[in-house]
Amino acid sequence: MSTVSVVLFSLGLIQMDLNEKDKILTMSMWTRYAWKDEYLRWDPKDYDGIITIRLSADLIWIPDIMLYNTASVETVARDALAVINYNGRVMWYPHTVFKSSCSVDVTNFPFDNQSCHMWFGSWTYTNDQIDLKMMTKEGIDLSTYQSDFKEGSVWDIYEVHAEKEVKGNEKTKKFSIVVFYLNMKRRIVFSTYILTLPCIFLACLTLVVFWLPPDRPDRTSLAMSIFASFMVLLLILVEAAPPTAGSIPKLGLYYCFNVVIIMLAIVLSSLVVNIYRGGADGKKPPKWLNAISLNCIVCLLCKKHKLDKRRYRKERNTEICDENVEIELESIDSTFELHGSYSERRMYTCDSKRHLSDFEKQIADLKRMLAQMESKESEKIIANNMTQEAKKAWQRIATMLDRFFFILYFVLIIASLSLTFPRPS
Repeated sequence: MSTVSVVLFSLGLIQMDLNEKDKILTMSMWTRYAWKDEYLRWDPKDYDGIITIRLSADLIWIPDIMLYNTASVETVARDALAVINYNGRVMWYPHTVFKSSCSVDVTNFPFDNQSCHMWFGSWTYTNDQIDLKMMTKEGIDLSTYQSDFKEGSVWDIYEVHAEKEVKGNEKTKKFSIVVFYLNMKRRIVFSTYILTLPCIFLACLTLVVFWLPPDRPDRTSLAMSIFASFMVLLLILVEAAPPTAGSIPKLGLYYCFNVVIIMLAIVLSSLVVNIYRGGADGKKPPKWLNAISLNCIVCLLCKKHKLDKRRYRKERNTEICDENVEIELESIDSTFELHGSYSERRMYTCDSKRHLSDFEKQIADLKRMLAQMESKESEKIIANNMTQEAKKAWQRIATMLDRFFFILYFVLIIASLSLTFPRPS
């Protein structure tokens, strides 16, 4: 070739498919070439006014434009005749199926965007022999794809553009190439809702575990059911998500995170139930547990506990009980004194010391029996009150822990949702 041949090149997309597992973009395209061949000129007057002819591509020179980043050695192409004009202009539009390598990032699966590029250039002709240029500004015609095959595709192409580059340096030969960029996003289909909505609902259902009262026996069984449901959804996600070694889907991490917090919810729920049932032996909560629940957790929950008032009421009730006991003892003593004075009058009246001595012994025995009965009854009342106070203290701590875990899980669920799912643009 004595001069530089300018070759115009563009693509017309018909159908496409992206294999995320093998990272291969398969495209069915119309490849459009246009160039001028100085050896294919003629004067229409010499050939009965013929201005165009059609010849097989095997009979003329064609530029060896190839896909540089091809993923397959063989390229499927359908034979097409070349249209030749009398001025030497050649147009050739063969149908070709390309398989291009494409880097896939599934971090935001199933709301991910992918960007693939294709490098086209001459395989043997350098930049000073073939100057490859774009036939159109966009480089890729999407009219056929959008009108006939868009609805059946998983991907929605939202941007295409092409750039011309020259690869090589002074020591090596330079080649003129055209790079086509294809930006696409995954379409929201039914499988997307199957993977996302149940996961969100089950995560919110975890809050019910800490909303139920601690004395409900179905708290732990509910958490176990949610855990089993998440494991089933995780198996579905493993089958649906593309297996790539370069990135991990955020949705998969979200599933694993929810599995972990549900396991912790089972443990924490069991802990709260055990704390709620504590105090049956009359033992009060340890000081460190009271300090955590009544100081730290209460401050976090923005609640004011009435510990001093309760203590004041308890001491006041104790004083009232002591006063009542003293009054009863005084009444018993006064009764005994009355009986004693009566016995003395009877002694002086009847002059019988033996009867007086027996009566005083009976009165002393009666007072001793009443004192023992009163002591035992007061001990039972005190023990019962201490047990009830201990139970209330343990139940109060369990309720505070339940509310704290509820708020903590609510914050974790909202934060995980905001980090996993993209914001609508």
